[in-house]
Amino acid sequence: MLTRKRDERVCPFCAETIKAAATRCRYCQSDLPPLVEAEPQPKPEAKPKPLPQRSSEPGPAVEENAEGSRLAVPSLQEVRSFVRTRLTLILAALVLLAAAGVGVSWWRAEQGSSAVAPGGSLVGDDARTQVLVAAADLTQRTLSYSHKTLANDMEVARARMTPSFRKEYDATMAQVRANTEKNEIVLEAVVVSSAIINATDHKAKVLVFLNQTTTAGTGKDKNQQLSRNSLVVNLTRGEGDWDMSKLTALG
Repeated sequence: MLTRKRDERVCPFCAETIKAAATRCRYCQSDLPPLVEAEPQPKPEAKPKPLPQRSSEPGPAVEENAEGSRLAVPSLQEVRSFVRTRLTLILAALVLLAAAGVGVSWWRAEQGSSAVAPGGSLVGDDARTQVLVAAADLTQRTLSYSHKTLANDMEVARARMTPSFRKEYDATMAQVRANTEKNEIVLEAVVVSSAIINATDHKAKVLVFLNQTTTAGTGKDKNQQLSRNSLVVNLTRGEGDWDMSKLTALG
């Protein structure tokens, strides 16, 4: 298929291709009408500018507000990054708080034997347990003895008493010693419960509940009695163990 040039046209009489400006066809010698130029086409109206669309690509989208100023709208990726950053900071804070809690627990465990409140009260779990154990042990030592081993039992009890209470104990045992040996008496005290009334690092007062079994005689003449007693035990401590400083029966 031949392509006609811009300066050529087709003769309307013989259909031959001739120059566009020719007034006579060089083939059929026919007079040609002047070439009518095409009227200029009107320019297409400008299409309205489309509103900005949110881009699917990463990066901030841009929108216009009512006054025409451009506002940056964060993308989904930026929102996710912001949320991850906040969560990371929150988790870091929680880890620090947990570490602080572990440190406090460790300190309490290390200082449990001597931790005291600002007012001087003993608050360490280990320290308070030691007070209860000492009160039970010393009460049983003081109120348990046998006519067979009386001298040794008294020495064991006296070893953990303050000097003033030791004198009081010796005076009491001097009165019951003869009767204990004569009637073959055996006393066995067992602490069943105890509670701290108050305690500091050097002094403590403990309520003690005990069962005391008294056995007199042997064989067919043996007589046994059980009594339940409530006592208040006072303890004193210097640099070493707790010592009994007072023993008071209740009721």
